[in-house]
Amino acid sequence: MDVISRLSAGGSRYQRIVLALGVGHGFSDAAAGYLIGSLSQQSDFFQIGSAVLLYNALAFGGQLPAGVWIDRLGHYRSPAILSLLGMLLALGLLYYQLIWISVGLAGISSAFFHAAGGATTLVCFPGKAQFVGLFSAFGVLGLALGGWAGATQVSWFCYVVVAGLSMVLVVLLNATFPLGQRLNRSIERRSLDRHDYLMIVLLMAIALRSAVWNCLQLIYSHQYEWLFYMAIAAMVGKVVGGWLTDRISWKVYALIALTVAIPALSWGHRKLVWLLLGTGLLQSLTPMSVLAWQRIYPNRPAAVSGLSFGLAIAIGGLVSVSPLAMSGSVLAQLLLMGLLTAGLYYVFLRLFRHDSVFDR
Repeated sequence: MDVISRLSAGGSRYQRIVLALGVGHGFSDAAAGYLIGSLSQQSDFFQIGSAVLLYNALAFGGQLPAGVWIDRLGHYRSPAILSLLGMLLALGLLYYQLIWISVGLAGISSAFFHAAGGATTLVCFPGKAQFVGLFSAFGVLGLALGGWAGATQVSWFCYVVVAGLSMVLVVLLNATFPLGQRLNRSIERRSLDRHDYLMIVLLMAIALRSAVWNCLQLIYSHQYEWLFYMAIAAMVGKVVGGWLTDRISWKVYALIALTVAIPALSWGHRKLVWLLLGTGLLQSLTPMSVLAWQRIYPNRPAAVSGLSFGLAIAIGGLVSVSPLAMSGSVLAQLLLMGLLTAGLYYVFLRLFRHDSVFDR
C-alpha cells in the first residue's frame, strides 16, 4: 500500500489524534501560564523575571534540541505522553512550593510536547497546513487563560487543567501513532524560493515588533481584556490561515496578510479592531512557516517543529530581557533580534546539511 493509500485509510484516526494533540497543547500551555502567573503572588520581581527567563529558555529554546532527539528516536507517542505527565507533575510540585523545579520541569515538558505534537501532525498529514493550524491554535488561548487564572489566584482553574490533561492522556494512551519519517518523502518542494523566505521573514520581524510593542502598551495601560481578545484572534487566525494556505498561493497570501498586518498592528493601540485584525493575520502565517521548513527538510518533522514553534519566541524573549529593552531603543532591539535570528538559523542550517544526524 502506497503513502497516499495509507494516509487515506488512516485519515479519520489521524484527525482524532491531531485534535487531541491540539487540545492537549491548549491545556499544556494553560498549565504553564497558570504556573508562571501564580509566581506573581508568591515571589518578588527578580524571582518572577528569572523564572520567566528560565521557562522561555527551556520551553522555546529547548524545542530544537528536543526535536533533533525525537527525530533520532523515530516515534512520537512516548515523548508526547511523557511531556504531558511532566506538566501534571510540575503543577503538583507548585503546590509544594518547589518553584524552580516546577518551572524547569514545565519548560522541558513544553519543549518536548511542541516538538512531538508538531511532528505527529506533520507526519499524519504531510503538506497540509490546516492541521498544523489546528494543532497550534489552542496554545495561545490556553496560555492567556492560564496566566490570568494564576495571577488572579483562580484556584479551580488548576483542577480544570489537571482534568483536561488527564483526559487527553487517556486518549493518547489508546491512540495509534504513526511511525513517521518515511511518510514525509512524498512532499514536493515548491512555491517559495530563498528570496521569498527572506522577504517573508523580514516582513514578519517588522510585524512581530509591532505586535510586541502593542502588548506592552496594553499591559502598561491595564487593558488586560484586550489580551484575551488578542489570544482569540490569534487562535482563529491560525485555523483560518491553515485552511487558506492549502487553497491559495503561498506568496500571494503572505504578501497580502503582511501588507495588512503591519499597519494594522501599528494602529492597534488606537482601535481594538485593528489590533485584532493585525494579530489574526500575523498568526495566520504560522502554518505556512511550518510547511515552508517542512518542504526544506521533509524527513525531520520534529526538528522542523522545534525551529518553527520555538526559536523565534526564544529570540524574542532573550531580546526582551536584554539591556536594550530597558534602554527603550526599539531600533537596537530589532537589529539585535535580526542578527540573532540570522546567526542561529545559519548555524542550524549548516548543522542540518552536514551533521550526520540529518544525513542518514
